[in-house]
Amino acid sequence: MTIAMRMNINRKNPISSTISGSLIANYTHADYRIGTAADCITLTIDQYSESLAQFLVTLNQSCAAIISAYNPYSQLVSDEENVVAHESLRHFLTYHAYQGIESVHTDPAGVWPAEKSFFIPGIDIHSAKSLGQLFNQNAIVWVDRDAIPRLVLLR
Repeated sequence: MTIAMRMNINRKNPISSTISGSLIANYTHADYRIGTAADCITLTIDQYSESLAQFLVTLNQSCAAIISAYNPYSQLVSDEENVVAHESLRHFLTYHAYQGIESVHTDPAGVWPAEKSFFIPGIDIHSAKSLGQLFNQNAIVWVDRDAIPRLVLLR
């Protein structure tokens, strides 16, 4: 399977994407940090996280998503535009009574700038995908009860 072909959320059927293979690789290799304090949880795509499993239990949730509003469709925009988009996402989460935990994802290679995001416990996969699409994102990170973060392509 080429990198341009990713598995769907159920891991049963391969799906194709309009997103380039190199961009998918960037998403896959990024570090996803939940929280901004020294005790944050760092996640890697497709790798089980005991810390995440315990965190979900503490929150009494069985699923979560990580969603950003930064750099729509991975097109770099100004810091000001990113801040406005991030605050719009925050307001959306608050209005719809979602608990959004400040997060950030970084590129270990340093090619892409860090992007703020929200870890959203309890959001179902369909709502998470819709929210990612609403904020013009190529992908979101989805976590089910297995505590394995998975990249979900939206285009």
